[in-house]
Amino acid sequence: MRREIPSTSCFHSIRNCITAKKPKAAILTYIRSRGGGSIVIAAVPLVLKACASLSMLTFGKVLHSEILKSGVKCDVMVGTSLVHMYGKCRDIVSARKVFDDMPERNVVSWNAMIGGYMMNGDTGAASGLFGLMTERTSVTWNEMIDGYYRNGDMAMARRIFDCVPEGLKNVVTWTVMVDMYASNGDMEAAREMFEMMGVRNFYVWSVMITGYFKKGDVVKAREVFDGMSLRNLVNWNSLISGYAQNGMCEEVMDAFTRMQEEGFEPDEVTLVSVLSACAQTGMLNVGKEIHERIFSSRIELNVFVVNALVDMYAKCGDLGTARLIFEEALVKNSATWNSLITGFAIHGQCGMAIEFFSRMEESGMKPDEVTFLSVLSACAHGGLVEEGLESFSKMWKYGVKHNIKHYGCLVDLLGRAGRLQDAFNLVRGMPMEPNDTVLGALLGSCRTHSGTTMTENVLEFIRELSDHSSNEDDHYLLLSNIYAASERWEMAERVRIAFSARGSVKTTGCSVLMI
Repeated sequence: MRREIPSTSCFHSIRNCITAKKPKAAILTYIRSRGGGSIVIAAVPLVLKACASLSMLTFGKVLHSEILKSGVKCDVMVGTSLVHMYGKCRDIVSARKVFDDMPERNVVSWNAMIGGYMMNGDTGAASGLFGLMTERTSVTWNEMIDGYYRNGDMAMARRIFDCVPEGLKNVVTWTVMVDMYASNGDMEAAREMFEMMGVRNFYVWSVMITGYFKKGDVVKAREVFDGMSLRNLVNWNSLISGYAQNGMCEEVMDAFTRMQEEGFEPDEVTLVSVLSACAQTGMLNVGKEIHERIFSSRIELNVFVVNALVDMYAKCGDLGTARLIFEEALVKNSATWNSLITGFAIHGQCGMAIEFFSRMEESGMKPDEVTFLSVLSACAHGGLVEEGLESFSKMWKYGVKHNIKHYGCLVDLLGRAGRLQDAFNLVRGMPMEPNDTVLGALLGSCRTHSGTTMTENVLEFIRELSDHSSNEDDHYLLLSNIYAASERWEMAERVRIAFSARGSVKTTGCSVLMI
């Protein structure tokens, strides 16, 4: 017999779930409370919020239907929650119908409708509604600024920002602008906004730190971090993840230690970044310690933590443990599959890489460009020509665009197999210009298989590419890089000497794109 939850207890339980950011638990609690078929109207806005965060449109509609059938008056709070839910779930038509049918609306209702339009890309409708408002709050202006920014109209976002009354420009308004510029890589504009802020929250400091790290400017990122008088865990995570993304693994471990010395307990975001550093440097023992810590701390094994663990064990060569974690994972995404497939590929277990690629297809998970790059690399190192060609052709099936890295792997595969003419034809037919790594792989294959005639053909093709350049020096630089890529060091040095003898100087900071 199912036990019903009293309405007051139900409300508090659901509110606790929402506060703890557990929307699924909130919805389950509400469902259990409806044993007698009645709805707990006080909890409805909270449940609708949970539906919005999970994009559970179907259950949201069921709840809406129950409200109507119950005969309970749809007050402004419930109506606004419905508008918000429909907007977040991309059903903007239903959102507007609820909005128009509301007997009473407040500024929060208008903000929810504007937010719904912005989320669905209808900036025109949002602007029209904004113009009709007789009362606007800081939230109203922030919705407009953030909406234009999220829809790619930074100029309009800035114009709206400049029109915000001074009394309504709060820390969130400024933070939205800093985030807009930082996310688009314009750190000068972000810094200008940041410096103009009278009050700063923890989040805007993290935005600046993350923005500089994304630009590769680790010095300024660290300067911003060091400029904080008070820090929270989010700020430390921004520093640690930024170091990890820039391959500065020693700094990751140092910051991880300092963070704990200052009394901060790492969360899943922290540990995912530390596991990434372990994967990059092969620190399996440290990675195992982090794994044990995850279990002892009862940190949720969400998809991000699982992916980090699989990636760490796979890259560190412990493929058995990587596979075990993979098999036990309740939720997997493409990154989970990619981590294991890549691990098999880089450690020479090409057959296993192909097997798991097949399993990925059978599971219904769509492979992406990283998946195919790993599979093609495995095929190249395992000499699996037919499998490689088949995988390359499957990219069209899944709507994955071939990039130069995929072509490079296939050229390498054909070259290793001695199919020099096929490899050469592939290079000549590429939709993009081959770079020195692709040509180097082809030239290296010619040397391996003593393809003298093909070598001459390849060199002639390289000269043709150089003839398309307005700078004759490009020919020497390209040829030198190709010889180096194919490990023909003596020839590479000869070309460099010839290049220097012409009095040419390589432009600082410029190079041929590498794959």
